[in-house]
Amino acid sequence: MKIAIATENDNPSAEISSQGARALFFLLFTADGHLSEILENSYASDATLVGPEVANMLINLHVTKVIAGRFGPKFKEALEKKQIECIEQTGFAAQVAKEFFD
Repeated sequence: MKIAIATENDNPSAEISSQGARALFFLLFTADGHLSEILENSYASDATLVGPEVANMLINLHVTKVIAGRFGPKFKEALEKKQIECIEQTGFAAQVAKEFFD
């Protein structure tokens, strides 16, 4: 299992972003609950197709769950087509990741 958490900065203690596909960063946590990768979201400021582009980026990284404060319809649809669970949640990235693995 690999979880991607949308945040506004690259710190594991960052607050979960309410932006979903437009979050500035995605923190990737592995099945053992450790931060494995920090991705800067190069699509965050694009004018169109942000949701599908970000979804494809996460799909290619074999993410199984995405956590964000909110999901836009195109982002959510693209993820769910690939059986990736979309979880709307608030809090701090590292703490929420730990809760999923405990």
